[in-house]
Amino acid sequence: MDIDLAALLQASDVMLLFLALGMGLLIGKLRIGSFQLGATPGVLLSAILLGAWGFDLEAQTESLGFMLFIFCVGIEAGPNFFSNFLQDGARYISIAAIMVLTAVAVTNGVAHLLGLDEGLAAGMLAGSLTSTPTLVGAQDAVAQQMSHLGNDERRMIVSQISVGYAMTYLVGLLGLLLVLRYLPKALRFDPKEQARQLARDRGMDRERRRNVRTPILRAYEIRQGGDHEIIGRTLGELGIFQHAGLIVERVKRDGELLEPEFELVVQEGDKVALVGYPSSHARSDVDRSAEVYDPDLLEFRMDSARVVVTNPDMIGATLGDLELETRYGCLVDGVTRAQVDLPVDRSMRLDRGDVLEVSGERNRLQKFARKIGAIEQESDVSDLMTFSFFFFGGLILGQFSLLLGELRVTLGNAGGLLLAGILMGFFRARNPMFGYIPQGAINVLKDLGLNIFMVSVGLSAGGDIVTALMESGAAILLGGACIMLVPLTVGYLYGALVLKMNPILLLGALTGAMTSTPALKTLNEMSDSAVPALGYAGTYTFANVFLTLGGASIIML
Repeated sequence: MDIDLAALLQASDVMLLFLALGMGLLIGKLRIGSFQLGATPGVLLSAILLGAWGFDLEAQTESLGFMLFIFCVGIEAGPNFFSNFLQDGARYISIAAIMVLTAVAVTNGVAHLLGLDEGLAAGMLAGSLTSTPTLVGAQDAVAQQMSHLGNDERRMIVSQISVGYAMTYLVGLLGLLLVLRYLPKALRFDPKEQARQLARDRGMDRERRRNVRTPILRAYEIRQGGDHEIIGRTLGELGIFQHAGLIVERVKRDGELLEPEFELVVQEGDKVALVGYPSSHARSDVDRSAEVYDPDLLEFRMDSARVVVTNPDMIGATLGDLELETRYGCLVDGVTRAQVDLPVDRSMRLDRGDVLEVSGERNRLQKFARKIGAIEQESDVSDLMTFSFFFFGGLILGQFSLLLGELRVTLGNAGGLLLAGILMGFFRARNPMFGYIPQGAINVLKDLGLNIFMVSVGLSAGGDIVTALMESGAAILLGGACIMLVPLTVGYLYGALVLKMNPILLLGALTGAMTSTPALKTLNEMSDSAVPALGYAGTYTFANVFLTLGGASIIML
């Protein structure tokens, strides 16, 4: 039996979709030296190749992909969006807004200079900034704002958006990475030293982050001589061994277990159970030769949990204000904000929806969790009911329109779903039991939606990209480089000269404004630090919203 693969792919969108996904993800895994294309560019490339052979998908498939993607982006942005907007995010809002406005202005200028239509211009904006939300916003604006045009005309504009994006994506990505690599040399600053300086200024526990992230429990007997600086002093005077990063979990005296109160005076013969990282035990004042095994001290449950910040009274408090070690006997192993892992910084101000990875004795851990919020629900079961209703609500929001003279403005599906996702993420941050969806499930939905959308974009562009390259490829590539470089330059000058930001923190903010995860990874490697993530998380949330609107504005204006 002969199988006509081409005919099968033409007849089945599902077969075509998953072939393009499989090929693209395989291409994305291929490595040439230290260079690896990555999943999304790989899927885009495979779809362009299939599109050049005449394959295409139904519009409904594309719509479902970008809807899932933009809704999940909103869910991730929701916990921090409103609080950052109203409180501490002024400088990050301004960086993201200035970069997006500059990029839109440069795109309009390049399009006018080269005589490009709005479809190709919007695609260049999205590709040059490596911004999928921009692409989503532009394509949705075509469907919502150009309903007066025929299907063929709208399909042509969408195809041009895809062509512009595909042609300039690698220019934007590689250009950004090159700027990050060589800008520190040009400006004569050392990324590692700047990261260390910021860490020192903010009191970040860099040594702790390099330790193995598993605290250990040891018991010691206090003896005369080796422990002469400990005997006769209260636990409060000793700072609970805080100088070494240790916590007193239990004290045993004459066979009786005592509560480790601040007023408790340490006596000779006391046995103390200390919790800390291996290096902390090595720095302690206790005599290591006096380590003992005592089941009463050592055999109790140490737990770890992800604690979500939801208590309004804790918003704005620093990690140092929480007094985890002294008050609760717990250790913070990590902080996550907007799905970005941040360095453990005692001066860091908490925001609603922040997730703290905390370890400690079970009862103390639960007491701390009740103080600042709640322990994140650990379940494999997703609240699909809430997900579905908010998704439906987003589609409804997208139908509302505002008439400005002769111009009818609507949120569209992209704007409505983004807003609905933000609201769902915001409400879940206030109550972790509401609308629970495991982060792994959100990642799957977002990545699948994004890659389905990229398949559609690539297939749409594949038939026209060769023609576009032959007609004006060099001009488009040069224009894409300008659209990437000018906003980046303006953003850096604004952050350095007006906001007086630390250079490495500023570079993190710039990558967040372009929503470029590969660029963040590059910065982390260059600085040997997670410090750039602080800036990245600050602008990323706003950039997702602004870039979606920016893509739509190119089409509407």
